[in-house]
Amino acid sequence: MPTYSRGNITRHYCYACRGHKEDGMVWVREITYVGKCVPFMCIVRFFEAEDIYKSCPFSDSIRGIHLIMQTPKARTSSVAVPQRKSPSTPRTAQQLKIPGSDSDYVSSPNPAGKMPKDRSPKATEHKVLRTPVSESRSSRVTELEAQLDQLRAFLKKSEDQLTASESWKRLALKEAEEAKKQLSTMSAKLEESEQQLLEISASEDDHVQELRKISQDRDRAWQSELEAVQKQHSMDSAALASAVNKIQKLKFQLEKAYESEAIQTKHAESGHTEIRNLRIELTETLSLVEKHKSGLTDFRESEARALELVSKTRSQLGAANKTIEMMRSNATKETEAYNTLQLELEQSKGRVKSIEGLVSKLQVELVGSVKDREVDKHQSNEENEDIHQLKSELNFAKLEISQLRSALDAADVRYQEEYIKCTLQIRSAYEQVECIKMESSKREAELKRMKADIEELRSNLGEENEDLDVKIEKNQYDKRESEHAVELKKLEADLIELRDNLATKETELKTVTEQNKMLEMEIEKRKTESNKVSDESGALLEAARAAERAALMKLGYLTEEADKSNRRAARVNEELDAAQAAKAEMKAELRRLKVQADQWRKAAEAAAAMLTNNGKQPEKSLSFDINYKPRIGWDDMDDNDDDSSKKKNGKMLKKIGVLRKKGQK
Repeated sequence: MPTYSRGNITRHYCYACRGHKEDGMVWVREITYVGKCVPFMCIVRFFEAEDIYKSCPFSDSIRGIHLIMQTPKARTSSVAVPQRKSPSTPRTAQQLKIPGSDSDYVSSPNPAGKMPKDRSPKATEHKVLRTPVSESRSSRVTELEAQLDQLRAFLKKSEDQLTASESWKRLALKEAEEAKKQLSTMSAKLEESEQQLLEISASEDDHVQELRKISQDRDRAWQSELEAVQKQHSMDSAALASAVNKIQKLKFQLEKAYESEAIQTKHAESGHTEIRNLRIELTETLSLVEKHKSGLTDFRESEARALELVSKTRSQLGAANKTIEMMRSNATKETEAYNTLQLELEQSKGRVKSIEGLVSKLQVELVGSVKDREVDKHQSNEENEDIHQLKSELNFAKLEISQLRSALDAADVRYQEEYIKCTLQIRSAYEQVECIKMESSKREAELKRMKADIEELRSNLGEENEDLDVKIEKNQYDKRESEHAVELKKLEADLIELRDNLATKETELKTVTEQNKMLEMEIEKRKTESNKVSDESGALLEAARAAERAALMKLGYLTEEADKSNRRAARVNEELDAAQAAKAEMKAELRRLKVQADQWRKAAEAAAAMLTNNGKQPEKSLSFDINYKPRIGWDDMDDNDDDSSKKKNGKMLKKIGVLRKKGQK
């Protein structure tokens, strides 16, 4: 242990801890060691003027007890180790002494490091302080290893999370591309349908004007939504900037955490609490998603019921139409039979009149013949024969008249029966129409109730979406990706359902329009037949028009929902892109931190190996910062000592550079 004296103060330099002690004082120093501040305490007590016992814990696992002799008269010491005067050399590159090597260069007049017998009574009172430092250092080493394991586990978890988020992101991008393709196809189909509608309704100027107004309103709504999307994009960019600032703050905090152990533990605890909170929020969001799914299933069931009711009403309308057609055919047949019977009756009446004229003529002839009987009997015989013939003809005419009368009675009975049947059929048709009206009113009430339920579901969905947006803004970007992926799937399912609903509603519109046309034709025919049937058909026409209007309203609502879902899908894609950029930045930052942690771990292992191998350089490759400079300040060294320390520093830096190149290879 060399000494440096200036005036009345003698300063001693220790190679083990690179510290300097003045006579009779206790020094505590902090030596910068591989990026960390490790406290090294050196306690010096003088038992005699020439004997010094020193206790120095100079590493995490080794405790050295050095016995050093110092004679105040001689400047040179009996230490066999060469002098090292450079306090500015790096800690990892300097050769350190273990406790077993100190006995080789200690020069003491007494063997085995014992105190001489002729020491002063004041010196005998002092004893060497041998604290149990080895246990504390070993526990410290275990704590550091546990912290390194925790850091490795944290890095592995972060890598797993990054890989999982990348896979989720890829799936989300694929689904978004598929959704875009489907949206493009649907938009093309919608354009084709719009073109067809425009071709069909080219003659209707009013309808064209309404469509123009609707398109202008849609353009305005799209422009407003685009502005809202731009505002949201600006908000997202601001959120990204804040996230970048947060990342920088986290970097600074991580650097501080590596400087002190307490800050590391605090950050670990805070990270665990945040993860727990995020898990709780994820469970809440999953429960909300399940509630949304149940609401959607209920809505689908209600739609299916409504469709079944519509199909039943259509079947009933078809049956009513068939009965009406049968009644028309029966009425036409009965009118034809009635006309034929009337013609036969008129013919029979003409025959009766002709027969009555003949009878009157015969009576006149009989009176004349009775008067002429007396004139000529011979002629009377002939006339009697004629009378007999006339009587026979009269009897035959009477028989024909009776037959015609019976036929007329039968025709009247048949006409009355057919008339009663027609009236009964008309009444049954009226009853069926009334039943249809009642069913239509019931269906309208059910549709209103379904609309109210749908509005309630929309309000609930809006509130839940607002809650989800607030929670999503609080969550991190990796959690947002998973939630956006779930929302994309939901939106795709909603889009598919809306497309199916649009197709069904279009088919229903076509069928309803065709039915309305048929009903209008039937109503015109019924007006010619009877006023009552025309009134009922008018009521049916009004109901059909109301159903058509309701269907048109539903179709418009479905188109608006499809547009909204498309806009939401575009917004989710933009948010996914922003989250991808933030994720890439976080990944790069985590890689850099991992590299730094590996460098620190390797440097710590190298330093421990150097300390255990008695200051020898290990064969393993090291990769730590060459520009590292420890903070050892000793301003009282001589110029020669500074030159020698610079040379040694240069040599050690060269060695470290070679080792780093080997490690990189």
